[in-house]
Amino acid sequence: MNTIKRMTRREALKNLGLLASGAFILGTSNVLTSCTNDNGKKRIVFYFTGSGNSLYVAKHLSAKPLSIPQVLQGDQLEFEADEIGLVFPDYQGKAPSIVQEFAQKVKLKADYMFSVITYGLDNCLVTELWEEYAKQYGWHFNYINVVLMQDVYLPMFNQDQQRTLYEQKDEEGQIARVVEDINTRREWIYEISPEAHQRGEMIMNMVSRNPIYPATSQASFTIDRDLCVGCGTCVNVCPKKCYSFGTRGIENNGDCTYCMACANNCPQKAIKLPREANANARYRHPKITLQEIVRANQQHG
Repeated sequence: MNTIKRMTRREALKNLGLLASGAFILGTSNVLTSCTNDNGKKRIVFYFTGSGNSLYVAKHLSAKPLSIPQVLQGDQLEFEADEIGLVFPDYQGKAPSIVQEFAQKVKLKADYMFSVITYGLDNCLVTELWEEYAKQYGWHFNYINVVLMQDVYLPMFNQDQQRTLYEQKDEEGQIARVVEDINTRREWIYEISPEAHQRGEMIMNMVSRNPIYPATSQASFTIDRDLCVGCGTCVNVCPKKCYSFGTRGIENNGDCTYCMACANNCPQKAIKLPREANANARYRHPKITLQEIVRANQQHG
């Protein structure tokens, strides 16, 4: 009979590199202050990520993209540059709640503004709905496009099966085309065909009957106490401060943006959803490290 060897808390910390917490602290200081120059133009790129997909795209557009969760906990909420962009995932046809909050609170000024939205099965009407939402807060985009990547919606998709489709998505080719468009300041909004629009409306009607927002961490995720070793990975990757060390070990509570960074990055797979395609299959972009997710989302310390 096969037995599963569980890590101790110290082993988990060592394997994850979390003992080197000083590196995270140093890393977050740059997240809020850095931007990059492209073709002589000052460009700032903001991003939000739970799985690493959107961060991977953002890194192609800026050497040091700025984390949306980190900006929201800082004091600087006004930014000006020649070019300003946002990269984030599609959540049921809408921007994640934390990106919506960013739009409500942050003022941006640029000659050229762009958005790149990562998605999995279907992008629904996300470009159209995002453009309309952003206009409410004075943001007018010159360019909005999408990038098809692995779908990490755990309730619906088995991540082991999704990996077999990874190479078919031409991820690198899509990103290269988007980068070229933005570097040449192309004026273009992703066009939704009549057929896709009709399909998107059907999906959105289904979503409206089963919305993911508002969401709370306690309702969305449970912690398997038999598997949890208290390594604190969930504490460090949650952008909403939903996880903390309590009297019973790791505890979760509070408003959730449903990025699933906690579940996808738990080394013991101890964080469970009420319904999921494969509780033993998790995902982080193969070219993004756990440390990068922590630097992007960590709200403690």
